[in-house]
Amino acid sequence: MTINTGVSLKYETEFGECISQVSGVDLCKQQDLFLGLTYSCGITFLILIGILIYKIIKWKT
Repeated sequence: MTINTGVSLKYETEFGECISQVSGVDLCKQQDLFLGLTYSCGITFLILIGILIYKIIKWKT
C-alpha cells in the first residue's frame, strides 16, 4: 500500500502537493498512516519474538 501511495504521489499530484487529482484523497496523510502502522507492527513483532526467546531460555534451564 505504501508503494502504491508513493506512485500516486509521484504521478497524480503536482510537485509539493498531497491531494490526488484523480481521487481527491490526501496522499500524505495516507502515507503517514501506513508508515505508523508499519512501525507499530514491527515493534509488536520484536516484542513477541523477545518474549518467545525469553520463554525458550527459561524452559531450557
